[in-house]
Amino acid sequence: MPKPDELLFALKTFTGAMLAFYISCWLGLDNPYWSMATAFIVANPYAGAMRSKAIYRFFGTLIGGTMAVILVPMLVDAPVLLCIAMALWVGFCLYIALLDRSPRAYAFMLSGYTAALIGFPSVTDPAHVFETALTRCEEITLGIVCTTMIGTLIMPRSMGPVLARRITSWVKPGVDWASAVLAGDGESQLARDARRRLAFEATDTAMMVSQLAYDISHMQSAARQVTRLRMYVISLMPVLSSIGQRVAELKQLGALTPPVQSVLAKTDQWIKSGETEGADALLHEIQKLDNEPPDWPGLLRASLALRLEELVRISHQSRQLRRHVTDGAPPPKNPALETEYIAITQQNRDHKFALYSAFSAMLSILLVCAIWIETAWTYGAGAAIMVGIACSFFAAQDDPAPAIAQMLRNSSIVIIGIFIYSFAILTKVVSFEELYLVLLPCGLIIGVLISRPATFGSGMALGAIGATQFALGNGYNTNLIKFANSSFSLLIGIGSALLITRIIRSVGAAWSAERLMRANWREVAAAAEARTAPDRAMLTGIMMDRLGLIMPRLAAVAMGADSAAAGALRDLRVGLNIIGLHREQWRLPPRAQAAATRVFDNLATYYRGDPRQPPAPELALALDDCMVALIDDALAYRAALMILSGLRSAMFPDMAPPAFTLSSPAQAIS
Repeated sequence: MPKPDELLFALKTFTGAMLAFYISCWLGLDNPYWSMATAFIVANPYAGAMRSKAIYRFFGTLIGGTMAVILVPMLVDAPVLLCIAMALWVGFCLYIALLDRSPRAYAFMLSGYTAALIGFPSVTDPAHVFETALTRCEEITLGIVCTTMIGTLIMPRSMGPVLARRITSWVKPGVDWASAVLAGDGESQLARDARRRLAFEATDTAMMVSQLAYDISHMQSAARQVTRLRMYVISLMPVLSSIGQRVAELKQLGALTPPVQSVLAKTDQWIKSGETEGADALLHEIQKLDNEPPDWPGLLRASLALRLEELVRISHQSRQLRRHVTDGAPPPKNPALETEYIAITQQNRDHKFALYSAFSAMLSILLVCAIWIETAWTYGAGAAIMVGIACSFFAAQDDPAPAIAQMLRNSSIVIIGIFIYSFAILTKVVSFEELYLVLLPCGLIIGVLISRPATFGSGMALGAIGATQFALGNGYNTNLIKFANSSFSLLIGIGSALLITRIIRSVGAAWSAERLMRANWREVAAAAEARTAPDRAMLTGIMMDRLGLIMPRLAAVAMGADSAAAGALRDLRVGLNIIGLHREQWRLPPRAQAAATRVFDNLATYYRGDPRQPPAPELALALDDCMVALIDDALAYRAALMILSGLRSAMFPDMAPPAFTLSSPAQAIS
């Protein structure tokens, strides 16, 4: 049953749609029903998301209308060229939209199919295409203004408190995972669940964070701080992964000395306490560990101390920032962590996938246009429009076919409902007030569907398609033949999009997850092949972004999400160590430089192949040779030795530790 807040949102949405329709009729606009459709499309339970979408819809409509005004008069006498130009424009805009996963992508996608929406019906009257585009922009702007005004002024619902709860929910999985790795149980079920949830949450909230600047809550001005906090959480994940492996390896070797065990226990206690006090004292305790002999356990303990220091610093800053954002506490006294182990915002851009989706949309549009031109079908423009909309709406999904099929079913329901309304109910309606009351039950149902994430797409489709198929005007003017033809063109357009999508576009979640994993592998290989060290923060940002995209896909198809997460974090640690070794290589003696070059070559070959297979023994030999060349001067090459030990632990976790033979007395790594 609908909840009170869902019913309130539904009532506001429907009222905004009817207000836009009323004003459009009063102004005498050609198609006032487009104002209604826009109200349902823009509607969102959260004021920030709605205002963001409204702005981008306005600019998308403006750009699409401008393109229609340019193309139609120029190519109206060459219908084939016009169809090709429209298909190319829709495909180009869809390609750009799929490369941008921010709210801004909506403007690009809308620019594409708005040109088709205005241009295709104008081919029979090209002289008035400018008036059509102008009127359409006016109608859509009215819908945007009315629904946004009502949603913002009448009991608005801000996303600030919702995002604050999401941010707070990061704490438990972070604490669970940190506690597990500090105890050497980094691969326990608790740790795996926490790791999976943290990776998903940090990526899933990116869209909400980007819409925060449009919100009406006190958090509106905190978008930069929330983005920074999200980057801290992302940066924490490779650090925890590295700590888990170091502790597990030291436990296996029996090399967890009493001072290390004491620091691990104190760190665990501090992490669980959730307090900001005590961080400086704990850091002082960790730094006392920084005096280890240059044997294998000593290298592991030294690198563990370094990662523990990063863990404490990130956690301390995150806690201060989280309390400032969610509770209004004073901002952190220290400036933001700007060290290189803090990730920066990066988004995965899959050009091949975007081209694939754009080509599918173009082919679908051209197929329907060919039928339209060949048969001289009067209502072919409607089918061409709908195929472009259907292909664009769901292009970001791995397999859009189920969503398009649902859209087809929803359209069938809409047609039946409109038939009943048009020929049995509206004939008795004589005033706007009566029209409002008659349509209210359907408006409330659609609004409730839009208010729920699981049915948001269906609700929006029912509202938008219903409003445009209803085609309400400034009076009752329904024709059965016209209704049948427009309904048929609607079903043909969506059905064609479904057919082409099933044939050439449906790929599935497993296929996309595989592509994302391979993109990460190529990133690591490119880092190994680089002549200079890549940017560490950028590498962390892009690889963690892909991990957040991988996790829900593998979970959806019940395919090793935990092992994929562990593998992705290992790959990231390898990439970060590669960058560190690039920076240290020029300082190394000639023998170590040559060994480091062999390390890079072997790592590049491994990641260009199939990293799911064990690495070649030559890589272990190169790593050991490089460490042996440096071990006699461990103090001078401390950073390089810890990097090499990190690479060996990540690539060969089950291999026996190397045995160092010193030609001079051992030096402590301090």
